[in-house]
Amino acid sequence: MVERECLQCGEVFEVYPSLIKKGRGKFCSISCGTTFRNINNNPTKCPEVRKKISENHADVSGKNNPMYGMKGKLAPNFKGVETYRDKAFKVYGEVCNRCEGTTNLEVHHKDRNRKNNDINNLEVLCKICHVNEHLDELRLQAELRRCKISGRFLKEAEIVG
Repeated sequence: MVERECLQCGEVFEVYPSLIKKGRGKFCSISCGTTFRNINNNPTKCPEVRKKISENHADVSGKNNPMYGMKGKLAPNFKGVETYRDKAFKVYGEVCNRCEGTTNLEVHHKDRNRKNNDINNLEVLCKICHVNEHLDELRLQAELRRCKISGRFLKEAEIVG
């Protein structure tokens, strides 16, 4: 082992000669090595570089920036985001598929999988029709909760309805 002095804190530590040959063994710890690199290899810490960065960007900051205030559709590179609701309304129209109502519309996932946003899996329903669609499931969930609390088991006939 060879004694070396840490380039960051000056502490003396021992290191294998093979590590020195590989360019290591300059710091007593990972922390000292990281601190040293952050201070010495960070160009923004250098006064000349900081001044140059400030000068280059001073004229385009805030309201001087051509992109200032541009969000969403106003931004030139905006690609647009079409939600599954938008897709369903575009294909099926803004009308309930069951009662033909036009208020309080929701989009129902036929297979009950919210991640499956394929247009064939979507159906436009008004809030009432959507609740009716899920009513049996909601009743079963409530009954299962009551059974869990009371310790009672459901018979198959009760589950089927």
